[in-house]
Amino acid sequence: MPSYVQLVSTSISLILNVFLCWLILKKSPKKLGSYKQLMIYTSVFEMYYALLDAAADVTVFSHGFAVVVFREFTPKCWVPRSVSMALVIAYCVTFGMSMAMLASHFVYRYSVTDSNFNHRYTSGRKYYLLFLAPFIYAIWWTCALSYGYLPNQESDDYLKSRFLETFDLRIDQISYVSPKFYRYGSHGELLFNEPAWVAVTNCLMMVTSSIFCALYLGSKCYLNIAKQLSVTSGTSKFSANLQKQLFNALVIQTVIPVVIMYLPILVFFLCPMINVNMGYSSKLISDMVALYPVIDPLPNMFIIKSYRKAIIGEEDIWTNRQTFEIFRFIWLLWKEN
Repeated sequence: MPSYVQLVSTSISLILNVFLCWLILKKSPKKLGSYKQLMIYTSVFEMYYALLDAAADVTVFSHGFAVVVFREFTPKCWVPRSVSMALVIAYCVTFGMSMAMLASHFVYRYSVTDSNFNHRYTSGRKYYLLFLAPFIYAIWWTCALSYGYLPNQESDDYLKSRFLETFDLRIDQISYVSPKFYRYGSHGELLFNEPAWVAVTNCLMMVTSSIFCALYLGSKCYLNIAKQLSVTSGTSKFSANLQKQLFNALVIQTVIPVVIMYLPILVFFLCPMINVNMGYSSKLISDMVALYPVIDPLPNMFIIKSYRKAIIGEEDIWTNRQTFEIFRFIWLLWKEN
């Protein structure tokens, strides 16, 4: 069963992200343009992430030179074993998709401040490549995971005593993936487990490319916005201020997953890679991941001025008609799902 934190987080995330979608559709300034589509796309992704997190109900732990992501499975469970394994894989792959989503936002935000970059990379139909990027990462991550993370007899033998001692579960009661970075040779010596290293190298390439986009394009975007604010006035200054609000919101939205997801998971992987036994097992990592889709909508809601004004009542959002419209919007989305 999903933990209390996961269930509460999923419920709050759905409410906040649906409300943010309503704000984007109804309260966005006209200057926001096609970025509305990318913002709604991200909110829908975060709702999917929240639902998947609750459905997968995984636990992440390290043991010796292995990292394990697993969920409990019993033969009498209504979920077939193949579906149980698919949930674990989807949970891992969605992490990779979130990295691509982050990069897509920085690419778009920079393109708005640089007309040459916009013309070359994001104008016209090329804009929709930003929507395809998470799926490209998903395919890449799935291939890497399938090559080096899937269980085999060797990983079963290495982990079965730990599962029994810590979780009181047998190997046939779980579905798991695990990069095991070393294996024992014929004389008991430690050898590199090449498939795991190839797989994790590919995953690190995806993470690095996303972080590069955030740092490089983010810094250039900041400089361009600062320059525009110093030389423009009137309507142009309003547009530049809006870009600054969107950029500030994006920076905070970057810090959130870095602190609660990427850094803890990075430490979790680094220790087994250098054969340092953390001896740690709990649902803390999965509970922290569950908080991501709850916190992530908040920067947009409170930093973007038109949304903030709507929320605190300066635009009289809470009239009977508009309140009804919000709940009707939530109901229609819930009914479709």
